[in-house]
Amino acid sequence: MTGVAWKLYDEFAWTIYKNISADLKMKRRYLTFQIYIALLKFDFFFFLGFTIQFLVVVVITTDPEFGLTVAAIPITVAILVMAGFWTRRENKWGMAFIVFLYFCAVAYFIFKLVRMYNGPKVLTYIAVRKSLTVFAVITVILLIITIVNAIVCTQNFDTGLKRYIEHKKSESEDEKAYMTEMPNLSHGPGPSRMMID
Repeated sequence: MTGVAWKLYDEFAWTIYKNISADLKMKRRYLTFQIYIALLKFDFFFFLGFTIQFLVVVVITTDPEFGLTVAAIPITVAILVMAGFWTRRENKWGMAFIVFLYFCAVAYFIFKLVRMYNGPKVLTYIAVRKSLTVFAVITVILLIITIVNAIVCTQNFDTGLKRYIEHKKSESEDEKAYMTEMPNLSHGPGPSRMMID
């Protein structure tokens, strides 16, 4: 993970410098925030990848586990969206609740792993046990890294990073609005060359 973080830092170093300037502590906070947002995107992929595979395996719609697995999809999306929202707003209570939900998610994935290898439904999972195991293990590892990163992000609240995050967002919205407008050609096209007077 350290190597991936370093590559991310190299990739976005200039952007970070343009937004934050040379304040090293603020650059570290911003990097931690950017890594957290990237982890949320990876979590989204692996959560949904595992859940959709699990839905394909558990085809008995009368089984309560099927309903719980279907309910996990919107809950997962809501948790990840709220995690990003509360991080941007620097809401400590919201982040504490999200970290609690991350621990619940770790317990859920460990439960699913144990259930695939023990219990009466072991034969149901044989066809996709390897891919489900890979997705579940990667998801648990990502969740643990996300929990640590979320705690570090929460510790960085109220240190001035919110101003940079909001400033960056407003700048990108201004650029989008400016880039999508058509030029005003009501007075005819502008000169195609510069004129020297």
